Amino acid sequence: MPRELRGLVPFEVAAVLAAAFVPLPIPNVVPLLVLATISLYVRRTSWAERMRGPALYAAIGAIAGLVALVLAIFLGTPLVETLSDQAVNWSMYPVVRGSGVTAVTFAIVVGVGALASELVLRGWIVERVLELGRGSAVVAVMVGGFAEALLAGGPLEERLGAGVFGLGLGAMYIAAGRSVVAPICARLVFSLGAVVLEALRLVG
Repeated sequence: MPRELRGLVPFEVAAVLAAAFVPLPIPNVVPLLVLATISLYVRRTSWAERMRGPALYAAIGAIAGLVALVLAIFLGTPLVETLSDQAVNWSMYPVVRGSGVTAVTFAIVVGVGALASELVLRGWIVERVLELGRGSAVVAVMVGGFAEALLAGGPLEERLGAGVFGLGLGAMYIAAGRSVVAPICARLVFSLGAVVLEALRLVG
């Protein structure tokens, strides 16, 4: 990466930290997506380069997201409740319970959020670390997982869960040849699955 573009990285890192710690009236991923898009434009590239990949990547990602959701419900939730002595609250959108129309509306919102999150976290943050050339793919994946935890908000156990999820998505991103297709599908299935389960009153 040209030296003049390397100078942008500290400002990009500062933007991520600001989005994590400064209260915003909109989801923190929105301004980050705008900044990430500008960052790609300055580097004369586009999101299309990160969206490449065969349909197999999408299928693998979807299966991984489903497995992650099952593990989170049947293993992660009891473990966190035991360690924290508090009930895990799965209810992100309680208004969807028992309402199919509302569930569809929120599913669209969640889907768009999942796409934006992966573009920012894997397609931008992880890429910046990789392009610096000062660390391995492992370092880039860890930075992406840490950013995921920071941006997640909520109590410590939720941030830890988000961080672990982010590490898995980062590893998937690297394994897929730096394509966001698989992690996007994994996050979509996980997030939309949670909305469906909440609408059916199976989690709360």
